[in-house]
Amino acid sequence: MEQRTNRLFKQLAFLGYGLFEIKRIVQDAAGSDDIDQVDITPALEKYVMLGSAYLNLYSK
Repeated sequence: MEQRTNRLFKQLAFLGYGLFEIKRIVQDAAGSDDIDQVDITPALEKYVMLGSAYLNLYSK
């Protein structure tokens, strides 16, 4: 699962999300600063999907 999370972090960075934005997504998904207790993968996948859709829509 850690590899999946790392891949999602890389995808978010590629899509243009800044470090602050990624940290904020993680904090919101975890509900605190301790991300080891919560599965944040669905939240990361959601933002990758949204970022990809935005990029596809406005890159034409």
